[in-house]
Amino acid sequence: MSLPQGERRRISYKERFLHLIQPFVRFLSGMRVRPNTLTATGWALSVMAGVLFGLGYIKSAGALMLFAGLFDTLDGAVARHSNQMTVFGAFFDSTLDRLSESAIFMGIIYYYAITANPSGALLAAAAMTFSLMTSYARARAEGLGYKCQVGLLERPGRVLLLSVFSIFGLMTVGVAAVAAGAAVTTVQRILHVRRLGS
Repeated sequence: MSLPQGERRRISYKERFLHLIQPFVRFLSGMRVRPNTLTATGWALSVMAGVLFGLGYIKSAGALMLFAGLFDTLDGAVARHSNQMTVFGAFFDSTLDRLSESAIFMGIIYYYAITANPSGALLAAAAMTFSLMTSYARARAEGLGYKCQVGLLERPGRVLLLSVFSIFGLMTVGVAAVAAGAAVTTVQRILHVRRLGS
């Protein structure tokens, strides 16, 4: 069964990126860096980015968020390359991913709150809610035995959108894009599981 064109394109982009970071993967594997250490480092950097967002250092926060996102890819790549894939590692990675996203959006919500921007705070809350729901929908579907790697905007795309827009001083545009994309993805996953489970 062939994959949809959008899914094939997404896999192709992912494979290209993984190819680009292979030198780093080999270096980290050679240094015997544990994947869970990379996961925890990415989480810590995300928390720092959330603090920077809250303090109003938007461009710096965006850059740090983008750097933290690199660790989210490196941990899995190193685990596969060094044959260190474990059930706990997958669970730990998924859990800290959710905490990372929450820290980022809590910082943004705080920034909007102290700058008297309730509309921005609500938008960021919506982005956080739907971002978490896309991940929950996939995890719940897979817990029921259905593969659910569908949808417009997965976590790497959300990180890229918000970080790049923030770097260019357009954080609100990035938040809106993430909120809309994550909402669409949540609906897509609900409909996907409905088709499979009906």
